[in-house]
Amino acid sequence: MMRYITRFVSGLWQIHPFGEGNTRTTAVFTILYLRSIGFKVNNDLFAQHSWYFRNALVRANYKNARTGIDYTTIYLEHFFRNLILGDK
Repeated sequence: MMRYITRFVSGLWQIHPFGEGNTRTTAVFTILYLRSIGFKVNNDLFAQHSWYFRNALVRANYKNARTGIDYTTIYLEHFFRNLILGDK
């Protein structure tokens, strides 16, 4: 489940539908989505760790074959494990 949520949110953010505010819009949409499937989440973690959330989204969508950097969702998975499961 966590991997699905991570990939879904990462893909949503990658679309970049707006010139500004993509990460904030993605956070709001994610909160609404998670609530709709039964999770009790709020904006606190997104607000307190907005820089981490944004960088985790970037890292999930960034690849540079010349330097050996590949996509990784591990940081986004950590964020969602903290948000949904209360992991630290």
